Amino acid sequence: MSAPGLDNALWMLSDAGEILLLAVLLRQRLHKMFPVFTVYILWQFVSDALFIFAIRLYHISGQSYSSLYYSFLAIAYVLEIGVLLEIAANVLSPARESLRKKILYFFLGAIVVVGFSAFLMASRADLTFHQGRTFVVMDTTAAILRLTTFLLLAGFAQVLGLSWKNHVLQLASGLALYSVILLVAQIAQSQLRPGPDFLAQYHFWGEIEATGYFCTLSFWCYAFLKKEAPRKEFSPQMTKILVSISGTAQRQRAALARTRDQLQ
Repeated sequence: MSAPGLDNALWMLSDAGEILLLAVLLRQRLHKMFPVFTVYILWQFVSDALFIFAIRLYHISGQSYSSLYYSFLAIAYVLEIGVLLEIAANVLSPARESLRKKILYFFLGAIVVVGFSAFLMASRADLTFHQGRTFVVMDTTAAILRLTTFLLLAGFAQVLGLSWKNHVLQLASGLALYSVILLVAQIAQSQLRPGPDFLAQYHFWGEIEATGYFCTLSFWCYAFLKKEAPRKEFSPQMTKILVSISGTAQRQRAALARTRDQLQ
């Protein structure tokens, strides 16, 4: 199959996978459990459709294409952060309402710290021969955030009362799967140097990313159609950790309030 033909096939498969996943989410009523994730998948499909519409009917190219692409990408990144917070909210659902809100604020702060660290790492990478450096840096940052979220959930799965058949952990696992494939492809592309096969190799790793995304969609469809394992209660160790984090966050807010009063 020629490169354009393979690209079109992967694009169509991804769109079909998104439609199927949306149908699964609605059928299993998981859109109520993961509303932000549902909107994220819907946006992925809608943005693809809008691209096709703009390219084929208005024949946009160059600067207009880049502006439209980065605008859509910015919306996708905001939704991805929302998905990470949604995962955290579902993980902490057995906790008391007041405690859960405090931990979510802590998790949001952790996302900011990890995201900024990932941004610094990605921005210092050797991306000299990448087209669209801004896109690569932001995409790599998002991938590291997704992977970090999965590693935290996987590491604390037992104390969080999660099993591998839990939909929250399966959602995070899919994000991690795609993030690993994306990072491998980005690293491979960053090592390419100008030559006769540069464009072909660069394009090849782009197709690997697209294939990884389709595999992730397929995994989610399969996993969400399966019956979810019952959620266990938090272990005593996790309860102590949550209370400790909550207390730390409360003390920090009180200290900031005192500092603000003194400055006034």
